[in-house]
Amino acid sequence: MRLWMILLLAVGPACGGTAQKAESPAERPAAEATATAYTTRLPAADPETQAIVLAQTVYGATREENSPGAIILCPQTPALAFTAMNRITHMPVNAPLLYMTPQGDVSEATLREMERLKPEGVSQDGKVQVYVIGDPEEKTSDKVRERLKYTVRRFGTVNAITLSDMLDRWAAAMKADHPDEVVVSAFDHPEGIAHGMGAMGWNAHMGKGFAWVYTNSIPEETRKILDRRYGRDGAYIYLTGGAEVISHTVAEELSRYGLVRRIAGPDVYATNAVNAGYKDFGSNFGWWWGWMARDFGWGLSQAGHNFIIASSEDLLGAIPSALLGHMGKHGPILLVGRDDVPPPVSDYLEMVRPFVSGPSHTIRNHAWIVGDESRISWEAQKTIHRLLTPNGLNTAGIAGM
Repeated sequence: MRLWMILLLAVGPACGGTAQKAESPAERPAAEATATAYTTRLPAADPETQAIVLAQTVYGATREENSPGAIILCPQTPALAFTAMNRITHMPVNAPLLYMTPQGDVSEATLREMERLKPEGVSQDGKVQVYVIGDPEEKTSDKVRERLKYTVRRFGTVNAITLSDMLDRWAAAMKADHPDEVVVSAFDHPEGIAHGMGAMGWNAHMGKGFAWVYTNSIPEETRKILDRRYGRDGAYIYLTGGAEVISHTVAEELSRYGLVRRIAGPDVYATNAVNAGYKDFGSNFGWWWGWMARDFGWGLSQAGHNFIIASSEDLLGAIPSALLGHMGKHGPILLVGRDDVPPPVSDYLEMVRPFVSGPSHTIRNHAWIVGDESRISWEAQKTIHRLLTPNGLNTAGIAGM
C-alpha cells in the first residue's frame, strides 16, 4: 500500500475526513493548559493582573517595532477606564491600559511591567510616555516620574464625562481633526458600559470619537463635543443600547448634531453581538478631488475571524482587552456569563461558524478568553470552542482536550 494511503487511513477522521457532529471536549485539561484548538485563555483573577497579562500578550517590547508608544495608567473606575480606552489607545499613541491599585497607588508589579514595556513616547505629543488618568494630587504621576524617569501627561479629572471632553480636545490637537463618527454610551444606566463594550473595542481599533449621555438627558460636555463636528451632515452618532438605556428623547435631541444610529439588542449580550456584525457605509467628507468614505463597524458575517470573549460580570478586567482588537488578532468583543454562553452570542457564533473545505484549507475562527475560571469557566470555554469548531469536525478527540 502506498505511504500516503497508509497515512490517510491513520489520520483521516482526525483531519475532518469523516463528517461528524461537533461535540464539546469531554475532560478538563491539565491545570496549566489555557488553550484549545480554537481558543486561547489569558488568565488573571483581578483587573490589575489582567491588564498586565494583556499588555504582555500584545507587546514583546524587545525592540521598537513591538513596543508601545505610551502607557495609560488608570484608577480602577470602570467609567474612567472605558473612556480612556475609547479615546487614547489607538494610533498615534498605541497604548495598553494598566491599572492603579484600588487605593490609587501603583503596585510593584505594575511598575515592573511599565519598565519592561519601555514606551518610546508619542512624537506628536512631545514624546509623552505615560498618560495618567485621575490622580488629582499628582502623587502617582510623581512616583512614575521619579521611579521610571518617564515623561507623563496627566488628565487629572476623576469625572468620566469631563474626561471625555478633555480627551476629545487633546486628540483633536494631536491629530488636527475631530473624527465625525462618535460612539455614545449611557453614563447613569447600570449596564451602560456593558452595552458599549463592543463599540469601545472598535474605537480602540479605529480611533473614533466618544461621548457620554444620561439615559434621559445630555451633559453640556457632550454638546460641546458634538458642536465641534462639522460637515454636510455634522456628526455620525452611534448609540450603544436600546431605548431603556438611551431614551428616544435623547436620541431625537442628538439628531440636531448629525445622523443618529442605534447599535442595540434586548440585553448586553445581544447588543455586543449586534455590534460584531454591524457596518455603516456612506459618504463622509472630502473635496472635489476625493471623498473619504464612512466605514464604521466590524461587519463580520462570515467565518475567518477572531473574537474577544470577556465576562459581563468583570468589566474592569474586560476593558483593557480592547487592546487585543487594536494590536492583537483584531476582532470584536463579545460578553458571556461565567458558566454559559447566552443565546445571542451562541447564535451569532453559529452564524459565522466555518465549514470544512479541506484538511489544509478550512477557514478558521479563534477566540481570546479573557480571565481565569473565576471569570469564565472551563464549561463556558468548552462551549465557545465547540461554536468555533468548523462544522463537520468532531472536537471531542482533539489532542489536549
